[in-house]
Amino acid sequence: MTGPLLVIGSVNYDLIFRHPRLPRQGETVTGTELFESCGGKGANQAVAAVRCRGALDGETPTVYFAGAVGNDANGDAQRRVFVEAGLDTRHLLVLDDVHTGLSAVWVEAGTGDNRIMNSPGANSRVTANALASVPVEEAGLLLIQNETPADGVRDAVKRAAASRVPVIWNPAPIDEHTDPGLEPEQIAWVTPNEVECAVLLGRAGERIDAASAADAASELLDLGYGGAALTLGPAGVLLAEPGSAPTLVPAPEVDAVDTTGAGDAFNGAFAAALPASADGRAAAAFGVRYASDSVTRHGTQTSFARW
Repeated sequence: MTGPLLVIGSVNYDLIFRHPRLPRQGETVTGTELFESCGGKGANQAVAAVRCRGALDGETPTVYFAGAVGNDANGDAQRRVFVEAGLDTRHLLVLDDVHTGLSAVWVEAGTGDNRIMNSPGANSRVTANALASVPVEEAGLLLIQNETPADGVRDAVKRAAASRVPVIWNPAPIDEHTDPGLEPEQIAWVTPNEVECAVLLGRAGERIDAASAADAASELLDLGYGGAALTLGPAGVLLAEPGSAPTLVPAPEVDAVDTTGAGDAFNGAFAAALPASADGRAAAAFGVRYASDSVTRHGTQTSFARW
């Protein structure tokens, strides 16, 4: 890999409510704390990729981000974080006629579990046409998710594949509406969680558990993906590569206070570490350590340390 790491994805401003427990249907639960944080899967992963680089050996790639924000206070807040992190945002659109994406996040205090609702705003404008001027073909690695329109995701991946740019696809979120219909052979690494993995395998509504994770990861390879990193929360990541048996990359034990953004922390650090790592397992182990550290603090990007 000689070119930059290009991250294409969403920007959301997060309102994070921390409650003793999550509400049931029709119930109002009074929380004790409110945190505000810049977020969105694409922005999160890009910020994580920049902030973790100090702990990597050797030269690390420049990180570019392509996405969209509104010309509003929440967009300004995210742009300030990008500047502070040292992220290259020459391909970030700032739009006057739409709001920056907004997410409401409910976190259960005792477990760190969360529920999220989102209004996409400017993220809905990250289409294939909007990305046409982004030089995907010049990237050394493309990291992309599903929180922006499917046609933009699909076109960017096709362009990358045509130029032999490896792609990391984090298929989140994914359902019948957000699945971009990518060709597995165009993906170097797919990084689903337990629910997303089940969807990719045609078993929507199921949840892959630790006991079935190895078989599930092998099935992903059988579909044509170059490699699979199945994130399993506090258990770590189940890694599958052609020619070897799937193996667990365990996560260190930590006192988790908020798991919001942990998957994004992993993906960003994994992508940053791949060019400098001898193999996928070393990059995954680095990503797991970075994600595990992030859950010890509140928020999304506010929990990503500069290493």
